[in-house]
Amino acid sequence: MKQRSQQCTGYRRQQGFTLIMGLIMLVLLTLMAVVVYHLGANQTIIVANAQHKNEGLDAAQQAIDTVINSSNFTQNPAAAIATSNCSGGGANKLCVDSNGDGTNDFTVSLTPTPTCVAAAPIPAAQLDFTKADDLACATETQQSFGVSGATATGNSLCANSTWEINAQAVDSATNTTVNVTQGVAVRIATTDMTTNCP
Repeated sequence: MKQRSQQCTGYRRQQGFTLIMGLIMLVLLTLMAVVVYHLGANQTIIVANAQHKNEGLDAAQQAIDTVINSSNFTQNPAAAIATSNCSGGGANKLCVDSNGDGTNDFTVSLTPTPTCVAAAPIPAAQLDFTKADDLACATETQQSFGVSGATATGNSLCANSTWEINAQAVDSATNTTVNVTQGVAVRIATTDMTTNCP
């Protein structure tokens, strides 16, 4: 009889140990599931933030391209974007719908206005008059010929200039701001150089 009761006691102890191990494994699996869930949620947030940043960069670049494709910014930098498509209007503002739902997602401002960093007149000797662009830069020498008191500088009526364009895109939903700065080289009239490129 003693032998049988010892066997039953050992079996009961083993069942209790199995229950404790099962509970520990269940807690560990629950903790792992929580950690995996949080890692997945964090990755989703990171991807969404990267997507918003890229959309902001695209919106700012679209405004810069609008400015570059307009000759107005070299003549009047304060009105580089001549007509704003934003509901409130405003100088140098462009509203961009990044996801195609018909609602503007970003408001892009040229802040500060496009700035001429450097400019220099193009010497007439460097022009190729077989090209239409160079032919349009009739030289000062040709225009001042025969004019009393005129001095020939050897420069054409065109100048090479370097401009800095800053675009700030603000997400209308999150107020997240993305800034893009781009330099561009543009041929301008020497009269614009004296006005806008000190």
